[in-house]
Order: sequence, then C-alpha cells, then structure tokens
Amino acid sequence: MKPDRRQILQFALVSAGLGATAYAGSKAFADAPTFRRAGVAFDTSVALTIVGLEEHDAQAALDAGYAEIRRLERVAGLSTPGSAIRTLNATGRLDRPDPALIDMLTVAADVHNASGGAFDVTVQPLWIFYDSFAKRGTWPTDEQAASARALIGQQHLRFDADAIVFDRPGMGITLNSLTHGYAADRVAKVLAEHGVNQAFVDTGEMEALGRNAHGGEWMTAIRNPRQAEAMLGTAPLTGCIATAGDYAYAWSEDFSRHHILDPRTGYSPASFATVSVIAEKAVLADALSTAVSVVGPDEGLRLLRHYGAEAYGVTKGGRVWASAGFPRQGLA
Repeated sequence: MKPDRRQILQFALVSAGLGATAYAGSKAFADAPTFRRAGVAFDTSVALTIVGLEEHDAQAALDAGYAEIRRLERVAGLSTPGSAIRTLNATGRLDRPDPALIDMLTVAADVHNASGGAFDVTVQPLWIFYDSFAKRGTWPTDEQAASARALIGQQHLRFDADAIVFDRPGMGITLNSLTHGYAADRVAKVLAEHGVNQAFVDTGEMEALGRNAHGGEWMTAIRNPRQAEAMLGTAPLTGCIATAGDYAYAWSEDFSRHHILDPRTGYSPASFATVSVIAEKAVLADALSTAVSVVGPDEGLRLLRHYGAEAYGVTKGGRVWASAGFPRQGLA
C-alpha cells in the first residue's frame, strides 16, 4: 500500500548539522560516542544510529540490526526475489510461515476490524492493476477494474502457525503498510538485546530509544506533502512514528489517484495528503497511518482513540489536522 516512504526525515545528531546545533543537550552527554550506518532496504533508505557504546560494541549491534532488516526483507519484501510473501502471492498458500508474517497479519486483522474494513492487505491485485495502466499513461474504467476489485477481501485470507492460505484464486497481499514499522520494532528489540539504550531506528518508519548524544529528545522533521524539499516543522520523538502520504507514489499529477487505496470502494481516499501517527509500536503506527488516511478526519479520531494513538495530518486542501496529544511544539 505504501511503496517508498521518506515522509519523515531523521535528525540523527551524528554530524555537524542542524540537529547537533539546534538540539544540544547537557554537557554530560556532549561527547557521547555516536555511530551511524545507512543503507537501502524495503525499497527505501534506512539508517540506524547508536549512541553511548564503545565502537566494537556499537558495530556489533549495527551488524545485528542490519541482519534483522535483511531477514525481514526475505520474509516480507514484495520486490525481494524469493521472499516468502512473493511465494505466497504466486501460489496462494504458504506452509510453516515465518512468525513475522503471522505477527504482521495479526495486526492487520485487528486494524481491519477496528477500521470497518478500511485497512485491508488484500488490495495488492488492484494496486498492480492500476499501476499497469498508469505506466501506459492511461486509466481503467470501473468495468475494467471490476475483476481486480473483486479479489479484495481480508476475510478470504486465512492464517495460523501452520499455513497462510487464500480462499480465492488470484488474490495477493501487500504488507507495505506494516513491514517498515514492524522492522523498526524488531530492530529496536535487537539493539536493546545488544546493550543499546540510546538509538534512532529508521526503517522507513521510525523508533527512538532513550536520548540523543546531547541528552535531549530525538527529533523528526515532517515533510510538506506538496513541496518535496520543504518541512512542515519538527516534533520530538520518544517512541514510534509512521507516515502515509499521497505523494509517495501518485498516479495523477493532482494526487487524486495514488498508492493508498480504500478497499471498500477501490478508489484512493480524498481527505488527507499526509498523516503521521505516533503509537506504542511502530507496526501499529504504520498500519494506522494508512487506515486514518483512508477513513478521514472524523472517523480517524475514533480509530486513534481506540488504540491510544496520536496523529498529525494535512488535508488535500492544506488544512492542518491533529489529535489533541500529538507533540506540536515545532509544528503549525
């Protein structure tokens, strides 16, 4: 549902840049050793930043964090050759699935039910169908899209520890609105197991551990959805944040057709240009950013309250929208 998402930029405080100047903390933290490693995974840039360890220990933790990222690519990467999810989509069945798939599908099922079906991982065939037309510079009629829309239905996806099975031939799933967040959660856990207490995890969605190198809060900058190089402002992050934006993969210049799809209608939702969600777990924030984008502002607030989450968004008309508890100190 969300192919490539660089909606929130990390202020890692690792070089002589904005973060180190603007968010300096107490002197006791000023010389804390900091190590950062960046790369590409899940079709986007990723980066891990660790503070407070000796170099040997930090590098070992970074190795472990990236090993977990690569493992999850082999499980849930739609563009990773031979991945488990590609096998499932090709055959309609996956025996003895990796527990990571079960974890993500469990979250997906819960958000699907809580959102009244607005979140549905089985939109993948319709996404592929639309994308094939868009790449040819055209767009299908409702009649042409009917067969792809008929394949949507999370109720036709069955899963347990033994197998994941599609009840209908031709179905497929995408976990792109879960994988980035799930990876952030898993990597944060791996880093903690390696003695890391201060870190910033960016796997396309973000998770902060402890304090930055200067003793202050880690900061994120939220992108302006209509100006690629402009930011709406900054927000402190002490947990997990994820963003969905119509600009990440659009099929029309006016962003009316884009990669986020309402499974109930088959169309892209028309309320939000971008939504950022803070939740207890990054995988939940990831799913909710898409679900709130689909259901719109009013129903979105109800959904956020259900999960004890907070959100900040901008409508397609440019209006700022936020729940009461979202940290807006540096935002409009």
